Amino acid sequence: MSYKTLRVRESDQIKLERAAIEISFKTGKQVQWTDVARYMFENMLTDAKHGMIQETKKDQ
Repeated sequence: MSYKTLRVRESDQIKLERAAIEISFKTGKQVQWTDVARYMFENMLTDAKHGMIQETKKDQ
């Protein structure tokens, strides 16, 4: 498996880190901000795609 780099704004990374801290606290398992980002990517990509298509259609 190969990996690529994804640039994330610092403000977005902080949001992901805070979410990871909350998840870690509530579950008792250590979660990294990259785990949160990966989960979002794997589980919410289809919704993001449809949302962007709908927004683009509205703008036209």
